[in-house]
Amino acid sequence: MGIWRARFVYLWLDCVPLLHNQFGVKQLLVTGSSGLIGSEVVTFFCSENWQVYGLDNNMRKEFFGPQGDTLWNRDRLQKKFKTFRSLEVDVRDRERVLEVVAEIRPTAIIHTAAQPSHDLAATRPFDDFDVNAVGTLNLLEAARRLHLFTCQPTKCMEMHRTG
Repeated sequence: MGIWRARFVYLWLDCVPLLHNQFGVKQLLVTGSSGLIGSEVVTFFCSENWQVYGLDNNMRKEFFGPQGDTLWNRDRLQKKFKTFRSLEVDVRDRERVLEVVAEIRPTAIIHTAAQPSHDLAATRPFDDFDVNAVGTLNLLEAARRLHLFTCQPTKCMEMHRTG
């Protein structure tokens, strides 16, 4: 396991309460599950026998062109892990996010979906805001309705550094 991967996993473990749902199954919802950080989260928790649901809509392809396509990573994860299920969901779609979270009733949510480029944020500010802010708000609302804990990578790092 690479140093950065190990560091991220350590941060996730600091943030995610390792609880079971009412059926005794550890279920995790990961947004941006086909991206760089999200796919590492999927790999770690599937390896720990969690049922992992990934939300991703391959928005990187729209942002960065064919070289940003993450479908290959989604396919790799689905082939490698029987406990991983990918769902095509856009975090900006509030009703769909609320519906999926209510249906899955995950033990925890790790939110890694993002528009990560500062250059794109400058040229496409509304897309950047909708993905990063509105998408986060949609997940927070879904989590609030189910009394769940949520964790974003930057917040985990801030909590880890200061806490």
